[in-house]
Amino acid sequence: MVSNPESPSRLHALADESTAMSARIDAMVDGPVWSLSDAGLLELLLACSVALTRLAAFRLQIVAEVHGRGLARRAGACDTVALLRERLRVRAADASRLVDVAVAVDGPLAATGKRLGAGEISVEQAQVIVAGMRSLPTTVTVDVRRRAEAFLLRQADEFDPTALARLARHLRETLAWADAHSGDDTLDPAPAGGSEDDDSARGEPGDGEGGSDGGGDGQSSGPDDAAAAGGEDPAGRRRLSISELPGGMTRISGELDPEAAALLRIALDPLAAPRPAVDGALDPRSPARRRADALVDLVTRTLDAAMLPVGGGVRPHLTVTIPWSTMVGRSGVPATTGWGQPLPREVLRRLACDASVSRIILDPAGVPLDVGRTQRTVTADIRRALVARDNGCAFPTCDRPASWTEAHHIRHWIVGGHTSLDNCVLLCGHHHRVIHHQGWTVRLGPDRRPEFLPPAWIDASRTPRRNPYSRHPHDLIYGIAAG
Repeated sequence: MVSNPESPSRLHALADESTAMSARIDAMVDGPVWSLSDAGLLELLLACSVALTRLAAFRLQIVAEVHGRGLARRAGACDTVALLRERLRVRAADASRLVDVAVAVDGPLAATGKRLGAGEISVEQAQVIVAGMRSLPTTVTVDVRRRAEAFLLRQADEFDPTALARLARHLRETLAWADAHSGDDTLDPAPAGGSEDDDSARGEPGDGEGGSDGGGDGQSSGPDDAAAAGGEDPAGRRRLSISELPGGMTRISGELDPEAAALLRIALDPLAAPRPAVDGALDPRSPARRRADALVDLVTRTLDAAMLPVGGGVRPHLTVTIPWSTMVGRSGVPATTGWGQPLPREVLRRLACDASVSRIILDPAGVPLDVGRTQRTVTADIRRALVARDNGCAFPTCDRPASWTEAHHIRHWIVGGHTSLDNCVLLCGHHHRVIHHQGWTVRLGPDRRPEFLPPAWIDASRTPRRNPYSRHPHDLIYGIAAG
């Protein structure tokens, strides 16, 4: 909101406050931080972060005022972005982001601006919310937009900017599904030649092959089909750059859509695992180095096996989690890759044209989950069920994906624990060691989801904790698009 120019006395008061604040910071910078206790040091860290956020929010108010007045032209710059780039010595992209967020929180996203001004969310989270709200379908009503912003602000209390951005993408796809959904626009999972009397045709859980939509090539029947759905093929935004550097190295950079990124990660993960030395010494390579080595290893194996086709290609193996109601066209919950990225409905339609469909039903009527005492290792069926339940490492606040986890027996197999869904939990390697060596206890809550009790030296009350990252986005988003 653009205000009238401030009076000289008010400008002078703000300048005095700024000078005083700078003097107080000078006094703090040289303070004996080393003399603080552990608790005091953490408390000061949080207080400092809140103060920085509030100051950043105030700077956004100034940016909004500068932009609203059109001050850039009078200062000799072509626009506000150019002015900020010159005066603040920041990149043009960062200056543009400042202007975008400042205008948004000063206007339509005032609720986000209020939380930011109070230091309750970070600037990075505010940027994610602004970008997420801008990406919503244009047909979304004002009321749904208000609820969407409130939803993202609630999730900002638990999630970092990366996870919050993923939730925003899930929200966008959910609303896009709701906007484009119609009774005859379904994802038909029935096998080719299947009849309407089949269980799969009725939408009942079952196994079957993915049917074709008649296009014959895994694509929509025509360009109008995608246009009617109101979406674009995200593969159109893929890019990969390979450039030689003066020192002899080659830089590879690019961007991939969720489907392609999941395929790449699935291929690289097994090859990028740490490799201990013969004497047991830890792998000294950084994660970035291991991924680069894995890419070279992948290419080498492919070339050695002469697997590259002369023409055409082989359909890759890609795991996509799809709620059954979505498969049969009864729900707007988006499908997700194994890395938690939502897939646009057009991509799912294409994948469903030529895919094997299998079920995971987490009750006695579905896949057998309890293999009893006769087997110690987790079977493929139980592993799939654990991934569907835990969605990655279940330890509180851990964001490691399921492909980086191991199955841990809650009651150890040696002392009578069964190898079953209700006696296992997914943990990354680090938190698996934490559970075994640092006094944490894991159990299943009343809803059969894992919760963790910290040792008394961390929390004397041993209050159970859960991992917010294990909650599926569609469970969090449910109800935003309704009514």
